[in-house]
Amino acid sequence: MDHLDKIMQIAEELSHTRGRVESTMVNLKSQLMTLKEMIDMSVNELETRGIDAPLSRLANIEERSAGIARNVKEIKQQSASLDQALGYIKAAKRLSNQ
Repeated sequence: MDHLDKIMQIAEELSHTRGRVESTMVNLKSQLMTLKEMIDMSVNELETRGIDAPLSRLANIEERSAGIARNVKEIKQQSASLDQALGYIKAAKRLSNQ
């Protein structure tokens, strides 16, 4: 396999990883928006009903937060993969220019 083939293979992997990052970010944004809505509704319940507020929407906040944390961790890993792939491309390009 020559340098150009390696560059093309890495570029394909880079594109695939970027697609996964974008998908994960969309999912994370959705989770954050849902959590924000639940918190806002709970705050409104507290303001209108005081200590009688059911706060049932907050019952699974820890579970939702864990899901958000997983997505953040995944994005960080995917970002590291993108950086590594870009490094490989730059190294391959330097080699091909020699």
